Amino acid sequence: MVYVLAFLHLIFCIALVGLILLHSGKGGGLSASLGGGVGGPFSGTTIMEKNLTRLTLVVLGLFVLTNVALVFLG
Repeated sequence: MVYVLAFLHLIFCIALVGLILLHSGKGGGLSASLGGGVGGPFSGTTIMEKNLTRLTLVVLGLFVLTNVALVFLG
């Protein structure tokens, strides 16, 4: 059980790093090169950015859950 949680924790960790790197900073980030920067600079956040934020929060929640589970089981 601990090994499965550790493996899932590793997967969520790698996914979280990748998702955070996709977020746009001041320069547009990697998401702009994938089509996220279609709107102008004054159009607010795009749909891709909103969905990327939601996905990042879900992966973050799963990462925290596996972290807490590993603390209690390990």
